Amino acid sequence: MTTLPDSIHCTHCGEGVKPHWRICPACEARLQDLCCPLCAEPVKDNWKRCPECEAVLICPRCQGRIPKAHRGCPQCVALPEGPAPLDRDDAPSMAEPVCGIELIHVPGGSFDMGDTFGSGADNEQPVHRVALASFYISRHAVTQAQWRRLMGDNPSKSKDRDRPVEQVSWDEVLRFIDKLNRSHSGTGVFDLPTEAQWEYAARSGGRRELYAGGEDINAVAWYERNSQGRPHRVGAKSANGLGLFDMSGNVWEWCRDAYAADAYAHHPGKEPYVDLPVADRVIRGGSWHLDAWSARCARRFGCARDFLGPGLGFRIVMKGATPLPG
Repeated sequence: MTTLPDSIHCTHCGEGVKPHWRICPACEARLQDLCCPLCAEPVKDNWKRCPECEAVLICPRCQGRIPKAHRGCPQCVALPEGPAPLDRDDAPSMAEPVCGIELIHVPGGSFDMGDTFGSGADNEQPVHRVALASFYISRHAVTQAQWRRLMGDNPSKSKDRDRPVEQVSWDEVLRFIDKLNRSHSGTGVFDLPTEAQWEYAARSGGRRELYAGGEDINAVAWYERNSQGRPHRVGAKSANGLGLFDMSGNVWEWCRDAYAADAYAHHPGKEPYVDLPVADRVIRGGSWHLDAWSARCARRFGCARDFLGPGLGFRIVMKGATPLPG
């Protein structure tokens, strides 16, 4: 056994170690208690967020531990040291520092929007070609912890910090987004996705996919037959081709568009968006309490903007800067 000046011994293997060493060089056991990198609150090895200040503890990209005094992983796309606009349009992912929402880059392109399988409703027709500029979209639906960090409350019925926030109306979601934008110096880069952006992202960048990630609904979605009557933590099912989770099932997701049953007959060829003075807004993706048909990528539904329920949440987009495809 090695003897070192001013050494102590590893409690796991008895190797001589120095008091300031973090791991034992022999057995690799951790010698120091883990602490939050920002507030120094003791934390556990498997925790992803600090329960005291909600700082990110583990990098969502490389799964490495965030070092002391850092808000993000210095080896990946580092989080800014304070709220600041995020304007890169080439990084595969990034995280905003206010709520810790991870955003995935969606390259621009064209796709056939609508019911390409012929199994949907009339409002999913006609199938039409749509071109979109690149954008970022959150990897997961916004969670209860992320909502609470910004808004200070948790309106959800099925409470769990890592489940999607639900029971939030369209107007309440816009207040969340407005507050998030103001926290990022008022640049206004975040929004709800248009339903064209939502469908394009759900279909892994416009692929012909029945559900978000393929045709095996049990692999990618929580719905009435496998949910045990409740929503689930985000990211527990398989991701789609862009690395996005739960775009089929778990909770419906608000979109920016006003709902019009005949919207597809009037969509322009580039960046379609329906802005009408009506109360109903588009929701997409299905929910934990509905059937597989409702979880299809093409499924669209209208919901009163002041409605809230235990199966309705949202995710956000950050606008890109790449020009539209020709």
